Amino acid sequence: YGFSALIIWIIWQCRRELKTWKVDVVLNDGAPNVGARWFPDAFSQANLTLSALKLACDFLSKGGWFITKVFRSRDYQPLLWIFQQLFRKVQATKPQASRNESAEIFVVCQGYLAPDKIDSKFFDPKFAFKEVEVQAKSVTELVSQKKPKAEGYEDGATVLYKRCTLTDFLKAANPVDFLAKASEIVLDSEELEHHSATTEEVRHCCKDIRVLGRKELRALLNWRTKLRRFLVKKLKDQAKEIDINLSSGEEGEGDEEPKPKKKESKSLEEDEDEAKEEEELELKIAELKAEEMAERKRKKRKILRERRRQRERVELKMDLPGVSVADDGDTGMFSLRAIGKSQLLHDVTKGDMAAADTFVATEGNAENDFSLSEGEDSDDDVSLASELDDEEIAEVEERSSQMQRANVQDKYVQRLEGIVQLVPIIWVLAGGGDLKRARVLDPEGLALGEVIATSRKAKRDLIDDSFNRYTFNEDEGELPDWFAQEEQQHRRKPLPLDRQTVEEYRQRWKEINARPIKKVAEAKARKKRRMLKKAEQMRKKAESVVNTVDISEREKAAQLRSIYKKAGLGKEKRKVTYVVSKKGAGRKVRRPAGVKGHFKVVDSRLKKDMRAQKRKEQKTKHRRKK
Repeated sequence: YGFSALIIWIIWQCRRELKTWKVDVVLNDGAPNVGARWFPDAFSQANLTLSALKLACDFLSKGGWFITKVFRSRDYQPLLWIFQQLFRKVQATKPQASRNESAEIFVVCQGYLAPDKIDSKFFDPKFAFKEVEVQAKSVTELVSQKKPKAEGYEDGATVLYKRCTLTDFLKAANPVDFLAKASEIVLDSEELEHHSATTEEVRHCCKDIRVLGRKELRALLNWRTKLRRFLVKKLKDQAKEIDINLSSGEEGEGDEEPKPKKKESKSLEEDEDEAKEEEELELKIAELKAEEMAERKRKKRKILRERRRQRERVELKMDLPGVSVADDGDTGMFSLRAIGKSQLLHDVTKGDMAAADTFVATEGNAENDFSLSEGEDSDDDVSLASELDDEEIAEVEERSSQMQRANVQDKYVQRLEGIVQLVPIIWVLAGGGDLKRARVLDPEGLALGEVIATSRKAKRDLIDDSFNRYTFNEDEGELPDWFAQEEQQHRRKPLPLDRQTVEEYRQRWKEINARPIKKVAEAKARKKRRMLKKAEQMRKKAESVVNTVDISEREKAAQLRSIYKKAGLGKEKRKVTYVVSKKGAGRKVRRPAGVKGHFKVVDSRLKKDMRAQKRKEQKTKHRRKK
């Protein structure tokens, strides 16, 4: 890969190997010999890290990296401060592989500044890890000396204590700002004052608003909402009564003459009621419009998000350009529904993808496809408003419902496609076009199949490429096996494959092979569940033994030992000692001196037999692949 690495344990050996060279990355995995006491071990680890940093500063090039393991202790912050002085970016991380109980943490230092001169005190443990006594601050230092900026008063305000009425509070467009400016709310309406929502606590809160907390202010806002709902309901009832009175008045208009004063007073009241009702209706209409606009924007964002995803899939050659955006079941490259005719199926299996392209271009329905737009942004509301209108949204919703119904009908086709994606199979056709055989491909074959499927090469081009100097090699029997095995990798034409694509397919096969069988997974889960249940029972028994007062500590230890033995925790793995037999020793081998416990006798013959068996298994594997 174009780089070299040095693994060195001793500092003077590292200096001798590097000499005047500069390195890009220094990786330190220094850990001390951990003993029974934690604090000395943590200090020795921090000292090792400091020594590694000193060595790294001597050989790191400008902009280099320094990665080290650090124990979390009281010396961690001083180390971090030193790293920040010498590197541009310092980041501490704890990978998932590290246990949560472990105190280790990994620090990644990026961008070595390479100063001309570094103070030697930075690498002195006595100075770097010196405890600094923090002087206690006095009361005068804790109090802020900076004066707050004077904001002034409102225009026309003559008093600081502002008294407002309940009617103003109900009519306020922004009730939060109203409460911030008001000092007292006067209940000017007897009907609202005796309302069930106007409790004694609310009356006390209205007397002095400046001393209220967040909870009380929220209660006042809820009280305002209830009163507004009550007034809206009352206005609607009054409007109904006025309509009834007007209709009855028209019937008896010729019999009685209305009094002018009462008529004028009634007309004034009706005007006020109508004005209030109009205000309420305007507020409701505004709220409904806002909700409708929000819903419309959400739909537009969803549609544009789907467009962007489809465009990315087409650019990455994951989908065919003519397939519908909303049709998630048929956006794959090997779609079964897109191939509806026998002739087109025959052309695709032969490798002529031009026929498939023409099929998609001619059979694609323009009404079921979305036009991909450039420069779309789902977060910009202005572009959202200009992209789609109400008719397009309604049309998109209707098409999505139709596609969902079609997906329900075509579950069998989707199931077949899932099988094709899980087990990739290439169909090899004979000259007459009949199906000859099917075989599962390796990663290289899958990558080659993707190249053939996504390219526009004709059948003649593929046949011409198959004629080369590697076509007619010697037969297998003419060359020795060891020579054929060594020259096998050099006697193959390099395929026009991308290494990244081959690795992707190889990784996919590894993931498929790594999946356990359902029975095996269920058995492991049952075994784990039994072990957990057994451990829980053992823990309860051990707790009951420990909490017992009548027995001695020795009896407690004996009972705990028996509990652990029954649970299987006391069993140790049998240690086997391997003894190499000498030539001419015979079948019976006595126990060697100094060997205790179980031992197994091995010889060079057994080692050679094992090697031969492995070699034989490898040969059979290669033959199966061929």
